[in-house]
Amino acid sequence: MSLSRYGFIVKAPDLEMFKHHGRIKSEGFDLAVSGVSNLEEAIMAAQEMLTRRIELIELCGGFTAEEEAQIREAINDHVPLGRAVIRPEDQGRIQWP
Repeated sequence: MSLSRYGFIVKAPDLEMFKHHGRIKSEGFDLAVSGVSNLEEAIMAAQEMLTRRIELIELCGGFTAEEEAQIREAINDHVPLGRAVIRPEDQGRIQWP
């Protein structure tokens, strides 16, 4: 069966999970987006996505590998979890908040 329900979690200091969220939906595609400011909110957002039958969750590049592992554990590895990774040669071009 092909995937059709995706989740994306983006992290920035001034985002609020209950305020900054959205959805892009078509007949064959459903994307839930949540903005969070910290790991605790990211865990809550990921767990909430499971209640909406999300089949795959992606994290933005602002999350560390440690945070990814903690989120994976919090959702009991129920769905695949990925994380965008910035190439080492591009790291110097980014100023994280």
